[in-house]
Amino acid sequence: MKTGLFLFTNDLRLQDNRALFEAARQCDRLILLYVLDEQQANAQQYQCQWVGEHRQTFVMQALNDLAQQLLLLDQKLLIVKGATTVVLSTLVESYSVKDIFYSATGDYRQQQLIASYQRQLANLAEANRVFDVTWQGVWQHTLFESSQLPFAIDEVPATFSKFRRLLEKQLPEITQPQQLTSLSPMPETLQHYDAQPLDMGATFIDHSVLPTLQSSSLSPCDDASLFEGGSHAGELQLAIYFQSELPQHYKETRNALDDWSSSTKFSPWLASGCVSPRQVYWALKKHERLQGENESTYWIFFELLWRDYFHWLALKIGKDLYAFTGVHHHKPLTSFHGERFIKWQLGLTPYPLVNAIMHQLNSTGYISNRARQITASCLVNELSLDWRYGAAYFQQQLIDYDAVVNWGNWQYIAGVGADPRGGRHFNLAKQQQLFDPNGDYIARWQGEQQAAPIDSVDIADWPIAHGAS
Repeated sequence: MKTGLFLFTNDLRLQDNRALFEAARQCDRLILLYVLDEQQANAQQYQCQWVGEHRQTFVMQALNDLAQQLLLLDQKLLIVKGATTVVLSTLVESYSVKDIFYSATGDYRQQQLIASYQRQLANLAEANRVFDVTWQGVWQHTLFESSQLPFAIDEVPATFSKFRRLLEKQLPEITQPQQLTSLSPMPETLQHYDAQPLDMGATFIDHSVLPTLQSSSLSPCDDASLFEGGSHAGELQLAIYFQSELPQHYKETRNALDDWSSSTKFSPWLASGCVSPRQVYWALKKHERLQGENESTYWIFFELLWRDYFHWLALKIGKDLYAFTGVHHHKPLTSFHGERFIKWQLGLTPYPLVNAIMHQLNSTGYISNRARQITASCLVNELSLDWRYGAAYFQQQLIDYDAVVNWGNWQYIAGVGADPRGGRHFNLAKQQQLFDPNGDYIARWQGEQQAAPIDSVDIADWPIAHGAS
């Protein structure tokens, strides 16, 4: 009788979870695990946290939803707080686990984490063959399989335009989402794990105490409070959005700065894996069949292709996704100024629109795509800051943080990524005129209240007398 372990990461769903399907197909007994690794969560990079409060709350809600769904299938989700390697090694040894299943990714950092777990368990295996396990990574974060692409991974185009053109020339089949109706049972001795925790230097978390929307720190008056974690909430958003007429006008409304109905709002559930891109695609196809297709509905598919592109490009470029010089090894003419970075974070720049955007981000964990482009352009161009600090702050703050999409987009703005034009510089006055002509957004998010000069000292560290004649 074969026992396997499925390690949940950013794939917090049962439906259309191909990695989980494969684990259930191969194993007679299955352990379902999510590790709250505090060492990883509390890690620092570029003066920012690895995971911020907004995303933590969303993920906890998603775990609660996942745990409830598993109970209906006579399974349990082991939510364990501790070091991932310690948790894995204990479960592997205690239950003779032969295979560990997980969702493969193009994100270099996540690849390195998985590789470190594999190395540490392999080191233990040298002394004790009980740790000799097989790792099975299943790719499932994109619309297509690698075998469907019209090019090899090392030949992924350097620009999205060429990627899109090659794919749409002969669009590969996008398979229907897989429906899960049953799962292999967990080992019998684990069925009451919450009452008798294993001795692994870790803590089991009872999913019933995980936060729901009502217990989260998000205010019901914030649009972001509508982002409740979990596949139930994600599938509900899919249904509500595609049953409406909103997709028929998506291309015209998507650039709005602060309006719930202007865009799909699928990104938090996609980023945490509560819904799959294939689920979104087929919900879109159903909408087009019932209400008609037009340029706006196509543009939703266009955005899914952009997302796919970042995942495939990340798989190709590896660690260059996080490099200052980016894909093309081009060094930006930027540096780091601590005061400027803090002012940007807090929304205390001379630019009211940027300040309003940062206030919204800090308050809710969400800003529109156009707002992200505007404030990223400001950090790189007006403030002359290292783009990686901005990307790291977005990683900390965004409720819909997706590593390859976030860092790929920041490279794009900074001129070191998939943009043949060498970066994007948004005219802030023009952006305000286009997207907030009456100042409603700035007023709502208090963009003018604390506007301040870029610097308080000069290059010689002398105070600057602003306003002096």
